[in-house]
Parts: sequence; C-alpha cells; structure tokens
Amino acid sequence: MNQPMTFMWNNETAEMAKKAGAAGGISETGAYEGDITSAIYTFGKDGSQSQALEISLDSNGLKANYLRINFLGKDGQQTFGMGLVSALMWAAQIKQAQPQQVQGKDGIEWHCPALVGKKVGLFLQKVLYTKNDNSDGYKFEVRHVFQPGTRKTYAEHAENAPADTIAALEVSMKDKDERTHGGAQFSGSRNASTGGNPYTNQTGNNPPQSRLQQNSGLPPADFDDDIPFAPIGLPFPSHSIYAL
Repeated sequence: MNQPMTFMWNNETAEMAKKAGAAGGISETGAYEGDITSAIYTFGKDGSQSQALEISLDSNGLKANYLRINFLGKDGQQTFGMGLVSALMWAAQIKQAQPQQVQGKDGIEWHCPALVGKKVGLFLQKVLYTKNDNSDGYKFEVRHVFQPGTRKTYAEHAENAPADTIAALEVSMKDKDERTHGGAQFSGSRNASTGGNPYTNQTGNNPPQSRLQQNSGLPPADFDDDIPFAPIGLPFPSHSIYAL
C-alpha cells in the first residue's frame, strides 16, 4: 500500500521553492519567435580583436541564453556574423544600436539596450558537446534570423518572395553533434542539409569562452581567441556601432 509523503522544509526544498513556476528552456532545434531579454558584447583577449554579441531570448516562456553571434574575427575584420547582426536589427525594427556601459558583477560590461525588449525570430540549432568532465551538454547557435509573424528572412522581404527559408530549415536541419566520444554524427529528426541557409556551414560563429563555456565547462573552439567579459576600462571601438 502506498504511503503519502511527509513534506519537510529544509535547504533542498527551499531551493526547489525558488524554482517553483519557473519557465523551462528551449531544448530543440527549430524556429522561435520571442523577446530579446539581454544583449551583451564579449571581447577577445591576448591581443585578439574579436567581438561577439551574446543575446538571450524568451519565446513564450521558453528561454535560450548565451546565444552568441561573432561579428569580428581576431584580426578585427567583419565575419559573416555581421550579416546576422544586421538581420537582427531589421527584425527588431531598429536603425541604430548604441553600446552602453553597465556595471556587472565581474566589472564593466558593454550592453546593447536598443535590442532588449524587441521581438525577433531566430532559427536555433542545438549543438551537442562534451563537457570537461566528459558528460554531455548542449548549446544553441543562431543559424538564421526572420521577421516575427511573417516568418520572412530579410532576403525574402527585400525580394518580395514567399517565406520559404525557415520552413525549409524546420524540415531539413538536425541537431549538430560535436561530442568527442562515441555516438552518431548527428542527433535529432532532421537531416544536415542547410535548406539554403547561408550561415550553417560557416565556423566563424563559434569563438570560444562565452559565459556559457565559462559556466558549463564547454571546451574552446578553434576559430578565435577566448572571449570573456570585457575587462574594466576596455575602450569600445567606434566601428562596432551599427546603423542600417
């Protein structure tokens, strides 16, 4: 005969209480429309001139954090990620995104407040990786940007073409497996075709040491030098202010 549980208040249940009613996270490859809840610049170190924009998305209560778009390489030259940033501004309907210094817990951070609170559409690919302790983890990479509601990419909007790209990605794109131990090459229900996505086969969007890597043991990628938080007093380059 089953016995009913006696409920106790202790440290463990107190932590559970803190999480009561908390929204879940995005967990699958796919297209998501939602609000940008944060947008923070990250910078290269050890002489690297690389820069990235790290955003968080809330899609009807489902959240994705540490979505990184690298737009300057270690040599300071623009990468394909600049196109993603430009598309993000178009989807968010903003003409300029001015950086702003904010005092963070680890020092000065550069934020992009113009993007915060704006609704955008992102196609996210789930990437499986091996943590430093050899356990499995996953992150998400931004593969395309689209307009909420219409689901059109900027190219489709500019050419007055049907909204086909995101639908094609939903059918074709699978999770990406970068784990260093065993397992199949890909995981998920979609195949690895890009469906015409110009960003999928690029590697420049994966510089190492985002806050996700710092917090979860994600191993460094080979594209660029590490990009942690900006150190206190780091000047912000003028060419990183965007206008359509």
